[in-house]
Amino acid sequence: MNRHVSRKGMRWLVVVIALLVAMVPANALAKGGSQSTYSVRVDKGYLALRTAPAYDEANEIGELYTGDVVRVKDKSNGKYWWVYSPKYDREGYVNKNYLVRVDTSVKRDYRVTVAKGYLALRTAPAYDEANEIGELYTGDIVSLIERYNDTYWWVYSSKYGTCGYVNRKYLSGTTPSTYEKYKVRVARGYLALRTAPAYDEANEIGELYTGDVVTVKDRSNRQYWWVYSSKYGKSGYVNKDYLVKL
Repeated sequence: MNRHVSRKGMRWLVVVIALLVAMVPANALAKGGSQSTYSVRVDKGYLALRTAPAYDEANEIGELYTGDVVRVKDKSNGKYWWVYSPKYDREGYVNKNYLVRVDTSVKRDYRVTVAKGYLALRTAPAYDEANEIGELYTGDIVSLIERYNDTYWWVYSSKYGTCGYVNRKYLSGTTPSTYEKYKVRVARGYLALRTAPAYDEANEIGELYTGDVVTVKDRSNRQYWWVYSSKYGKSGYVNKDYLVKL
């Protein structure tokens, strides 16, 4: 035993640690555990990120707006879920009633096709310059989350790492026959999973190593294929030269 710590002091230390652990949601303690991705959707204002599972202005630590993404780590509370917010790089509670599950399953991807200009990613299902949060061009891929109405769909854009509304008239489905599994093979280092079909450190969202498996979802780009990585639970672009068909 450390001579500078008494037995009584050790007991108190154990008690303090136990109390601290009890204050953290159980699922938040399991690093690498399964975490579901959700997007925020509010009609107006924002969804508060809180330090406690209760409605109180004093416990607000962040403002999450429509399209912002969070990773849910604990759902044990019936109303407030414990989440991680990449926007703030911190954890907290949010009201689950304003979250929509982001599902990047392999059969819900669409390619943007516009004759000119871009397809706006919006915070509301309406044509308005004020609600634009992103510009999607021909060839960009989005994942369908919900068919909101006959004109606007709620989608996830890995290009921006956020969700929003788009006019469905400018979306075309990817071909299911291309959904085949490939194994990563690199001589050294890793194969980057990217938000855009280009070599750029800024667009890296994952590191795929030899033996990792991905599902190819779109091959329209000659160099970078759009794939789904179960390792990260998300889709992105990878250099096809480092993939081997299973």
